[in-house]
Amino acid sequence: MTLTPKARGRHHHGDLRRALLDAVAEIVLEAGPEAVTLRECARRAGVSHSAAAPHFGDKRGLLTAFATERSARLRAAMEAAVAALPPGADARTVLAATGHGYLAFARDNPAHFRLMFRTDLIDTSDPAWRQAATAARLPLDRAMAALLPGADERTLRSRLALAWAAVHGFCALATELPGHPFWTPEVADDLVDLLVRACALPPPQ
Repeated sequence: MTLTPKARGRHHHGDLRRALLDAVAEIVLEAGPEAVTLRECARRAGVSHSAAAPHFGDKRGLLTAFATERSARLRAAMEAAVAALPPGADARTVLAATGHGYLAFARDNPAHFRLMFRTDLIDTSDPAWRQAATAARLPLDRAMAALLPGADERTLRSRLALAWAAVHGFCALATELPGHPFWTPEVADDLVDLLVRACALPPPQ
């Protein structure tokens, strides 16, 4: 796919890092992450390749920084969904809102969502990425702990795995197979409802 030329000099406010990450966002939407290069991002930002390189080093560093930022946005989407609830919402409602926030982020940002989990393209040893990826799960961790107060570690882990795997799997399949009758808002709502009820069951004795 031919990349669309952009106006030069977009980092006129001095935030070259921001301009380069914005360029990544554009290219991923236009042609996928494989089309991202540091040179093309620099061109779109209106600077030379040598000026851009110190910020990220190479393409992997650039994509890792982008995935790190998107992980923070995913967390913010879940927290915003919980914050929008009426005061005093019960634990089941909070867990459901967390799931809906995750679904909404993936639905609104499918190409970026896919890139966030492309471990072949990003540096998973990067400390900032690891911190952001861990922090992105905090809203789910908090909601599950509130749903199951006093639960042992094994119970919490299994319920977290169930909730995360199901919601993430729905998002991943919906982005890879758009238009399939399974991936509708109604099915998403039913999935979240089923997950909340399953997670709320008492652990086996």
